[in-house]
Amino acid sequence: MVRTKVTRRRSESNEVSAQLNITSGGNTTTSSSSRKKSGKAQYEVNDAVKYFTNVSSSTKVRGNLPLSLALTRLEEASQSSGLSAQHIQQLVQVASSSCFPGSVNSRLVKCLIPENVIPEDAVLSAVSWMCTNKPSSALQTLLLKWIILTYDLIESRTRLHALYGIIFQFIENDMMCPLVCHLLYLLTRKEDVVGFRVRRLLDLQKRVGIQSHITALLSVYKLYKPHLVSLAVPSTQRVYFRQIDRKWAALVQTAKDRIAAAGRQAESVTDRLHETLTEKGPVSKRKRMELVPRVTTSSIMRDAEGAHYRLPGADRTDRVQLQDISSFENLLENLERLELPSQVAAVLRSPYLQHVISCQRQRHMLQRLSLWLFQVLSAEITAEDENQQGVELLQLLINFTDFLQVNIPVCETWLADYLLTWNGLDYRPYILRIFTRCRIYQFQKLNDLILEPLRTLFFCSSVYFKCQLAYCFTELLRNYVILELPRYRGYVAMKKVRQAASVQAADHDVDDAWDPLYEYHEEHFEALQTIQSLIYYVDKVFAVGLQQERDNSLLMHLVLSFYEMVSHIHTKYNVPFTCLPCPGVVYRAVFSSNAMACSRMCSIIARYRNEYSSLKQSSEASNNMSDLSKQVTALNGYILDISNSLWRHKAFTTSKTPSVFNMPTEIVNATQVNLPNGSFSVHNHIALVGYARRFLVETQPEGKRVHPSLIRGNNRDTYLEFLKTERVDGVVDFISTFIKRSSNN
Repeated sequence: MVRTKVTRRRSESNEVSAQLNITSGGNTTTSSSSRKKSGKAQYEVNDAVKYFTNVSSSTKVRGNLPLSLALTRLEEASQSSGLSAQHIQQLVQVASSSCFPGSVNSRLVKCLIPENVIPEDAVLSAVSWMCTNKPSSALQTLLLKWIILTYDLIESRTRLHALYGIIFQFIENDMMCPLVCHLLYLLTRKEDVVGFRVRRLLDLQKRVGIQSHITALLSVYKLYKPHLVSLAVPSTQRVYFRQIDRKWAALVQTAKDRIAAAGRQAESVTDRLHETLTEKGPVSKRKRMELVPRVTTSSIMRDAEGAHYRLPGADRTDRVQLQDISSFENLLENLERLELPSQVAAVLRSPYLQHVISCQRQRHMLQRLSLWLFQVLSAEITAEDENQQGVELLQLLINFTDFLQVNIPVCETWLADYLLTWNGLDYRPYILRIFTRCRIYQFQKLNDLILEPLRTLFFCSSVYFKCQLAYCFTELLRNYVILELPRYRGYVAMKKVRQAASVQAADHDVDDAWDPLYEYHEEHFEALQTIQSLIYYVDKVFAVGLQQERDNSLLMHLVLSFYEMVSHIHTKYNVPFTCLPCPGVVYRAVFSSNAMACSRMCSIIARYRNEYSSLKQSSEASNNMSDLSKQVTALNGYILDISNSLWRHKAFTTSKTPSVFNMPTEIVNATQVNLPNGSFSVHNHIALVGYARRFLVETQPEGKRVHPSLIRGNNRDTYLEFLKTERVDGVVDFISTFIKRSSNN
């Protein structure tokens, strides 16, 4: 009897070995033909799957060579090209039913890496088997890990979401609870948040203590229905879930990259044109593998001929798919019945979805988008060199923030980390553009996180980087005074009204027009102080930068653009103060060899006269009259020095008031310059002497020897008109504003 069983087992092993082509007498013709290699590999994978689905196959592990070879071939196939949907469906049934020992089932589950997508039936089958007593707790945990890792590869999640209540029951299992919360975190919709589930989670938290995975699920519940969850949850930047099996996760990520690469390679020009012209068309499976997903809804699929169809159970008449929206009017009509896509990152590509988020302000979507952005930015931008996918991601992010007119806080958190190691080259235009959209904070925080790394790069980089950063400083200040300051003022006022009123009255009587899309998670601070400190900070940086680059013309142009904005910050933007440029910037521009710099600085100084006149009449500026008087004194010093040098020929005349020209007469005489007091006049200035010569050539008789000293008396007024026609009108504006001239002069 024993010999008969051994003989039968050997015959079964030989039969399976022959099916798997492992006998020593294999087909030499097939192995030698390169044309049939791919077919042979597929044949071996099919036979390996048949081995596990065959009820008569041996389940013995030790010494079972066919079993070992079948597992090895499945692992190699899953890692190289992935398994087909049919094979995954069959192997899920085998592994979940625990027909084989636990070690074999574990290896089978880790082989479930798809060739394209994972059929939803396979996931439903795994959840169904988990509800029985067949799979062990360890195997159930492994199945949950597989669903979470391959969540983005599942063909559809409509019927999986229908099992939300069943999956929720597994939270009582301490081993599976973190994974169950993670899966529920991905699946949760507004209709899933009900009172008894919140109570179950709170009771569980009392029993096991505060756990990050429970807190994560409660945070999603609170975003959907804050009145049900009274528990305080942490900020959105926190990572709630631990990484699952890094080696396994790396294999799944490799499969995603492989699927995306294959899709890009197979894409035709016609498909690209079709996708560009129509947003509503069917989306290929490749699109789901892109870094920023396209707008798709899981209930809409494509059949073998490329036509649309809806999955069974997904034809809900009360919901409207985003793909069905064809115009803005249609969006407004179906705004309340719109079903949002499962991948919230698609908002970066869809203008319709951006309008939905800005109008409805759904906090749960903003939190999911923040979590996704932080992880993707860290993985694609921080950890990798510059690439096309990173450029596309940053450009879409910038377009999204420009639409919202507010930066995303998690982007600023990532930017602060990235600037510490940034080389100033990778993604430079995009990084600087994100910097200009920073929200307003206390200046010390802004300086430590953002400004200090940029200052270090400013002084050790080329003049072109300095010019780009100078432009960004101007844009940051513009963003603060136009958008951030009014927004923060409205937020503070709204908060004070809500605190003063009762909670019931506040819910109905307070205007939420100033309610920000992203709340301020810090104590009250003086926003005006931040703006003033920023201007003085940039002023010092510019003074050193101009000295370092020897008054580079392009840098000087951008520096003067900054001060042109500051010179009317009160009259144009209603900011109750203004700031004068430091002497190191003023005098470098006035006495520059560049007429553009001299003219524009004179125009800026002339603007400050109107600015301070308006500030003296302003009630908001009355609290800072001491600082205002000091600035007026400094402005008068600038005006006196420029007037003495450009018009009065008194540049080096001894004066009791502080002046840039106050120096001993011996030093002035040692220069051996003829008539030094008129060296910087409008016709002798190094930047204007060329205009003086051109003026004399045009106005004096031909052949007469010309010299700037000929411009005197009434000729000076004619010369000023000539400067105005030459677009050096800043000098003319300064003289006409601050110098009183008689009618005969």
